[in-house]
Amino acid sequence: MGCCDWLGDVAAHPVTLIALGSAVGGNLRYWLGRWVDARGWPGGLPWGTFVINVSGSLLLGFIAVWFLERLGPARRELYLLLGTGFCGGYTTFSTFEWETLKLVRDGSWPAALANVLGSVAAGFLGVVLGALAAHLVFGRR
Repeated sequence: MGCCDWLGDVAAHPVTLIALGSAVGGNLRYWLGRWVDARGWPGGLPWGTFVINVSGSLLLGFIAVWFLERLGPARRELYLLLGTGFCGGYTTFSTFEWETLKLVRDGSWPAALANVLGSVAAGFLGVVLGALAAHLVFGRR
């Protein structure tokens, strides 16, 4: 096994693909979340997390249809990079849960309820729209 064979095997290994995707997704989550939160949107919700959860759901819906349903099995490793890695690092549902608990602790029950219902409903809508967009691009089977 030559140097390039070994390097190619490492680059295409699931651990490498997931790690790389997670690193990029996590960085984008951090910087985009800071940018959105700095806008000072009304309502007291953690809008950066909300925007990331919804956009991540939309993106995952599109990526899942594209890589798991449209491409052949030989290309499914790209789902590890983009779906599992990038979207897993980018979406923030654990942060969402923590921020909701903080709202409850602060006595902001209406904001906490709005955050839960809004994130779940808009996230579901995002994944549906992402899947529909993929079907528009690639057609239905």
